[in-house]
Amino acid sequence: GPVAFLLSRRGLTLAAFAVVLTVACVLLGLWQMDRYELRQDRNSAVTTALDAPSVPLSDVLPAEGPLPDGAEWRTVVVEGRYDPSAQVTLRLRPVDGQAGLHVLTPLVQPDGTAVLVDRGFLPTQQAGQQVDVPEPASGAVEVTGRLRLSEAGRGSGIDVDSQPPSIRFVDLEALGGELGLDLTPVWVERLTQTPTDPGEIAPSPAPTLSAGPSLIYSIQWFLFGVIAVVGFVVLARRDSRSGTADTDAAPDPARPTSA
Repeated sequence: GPVAFLLSRRGLTLAAFAVVLTVACVLLGLWQMDRYELRQDRNSAVTTALDAPSVPLSDVLPAEGPLPDGAEWRTVVVEGRYDPSAQVTLRLRPVDGQAGLHVLTPLVQPDGTAVLVDRGFLPTQQAGQQVDVPEPASGAVEVTGRLRLSEAGRGSGIDVDSQPPSIRFVDLEALGGELGLDLTPVWVERLTQTPTDPGEIAPSPAPTLSAGPSLIYSIQWFLFGVIAVVGFVVLARRDSRSGTADTDAAPDPARPTSA
């Protein structure tokens, strides 16, 4: 019967396997659920920052210490003059699957510090293709854009052979040393500018917010755990009915044995 099967070697082995498999599936499901909740929290924070009214960069950027929570993606306003001699492009950052380059130009503020401004995206036919970069406005400008954080610790991955030089990561500390500029620890994705540049560059789009597949993966892992339990029950019932369970019990001495 069922009890005999559970006490048999096969039953104990299958029960142990089912327990281990079920626990593993539940833990993996909980892990994916945590990833889903973290993504949802991040999306909520990004949405809040994007919807917040624009403020001067100085209101967000502290004189010292870390940036306040929720600073990234805030809309900020900064004034200065572009320094095209230190302009670079950011490679391997496609937009909607389109290869291209982001044009990053330092905007020197009245105090001498420079804010790296992503003036926009220039599509290319293939990765690594050189493009003609429109010149920025020559006089004082006011830029409104989304605040971005430095990709610190990665190095710029600068390629000085391309014209203008291209970078792989926006590591502002490393890039400032290579360009000889005092760069702020944040950069800005331009939305609007007054006055505008002589040439048009399409602004970088807002981030795409997605919950990702974590919730689906979580449900799948929980279902696998249920399947493991159901599978064990089915096997237990089948084996107990067929009488094939090995009980490993010692023979009854009172029962006569065949010759």
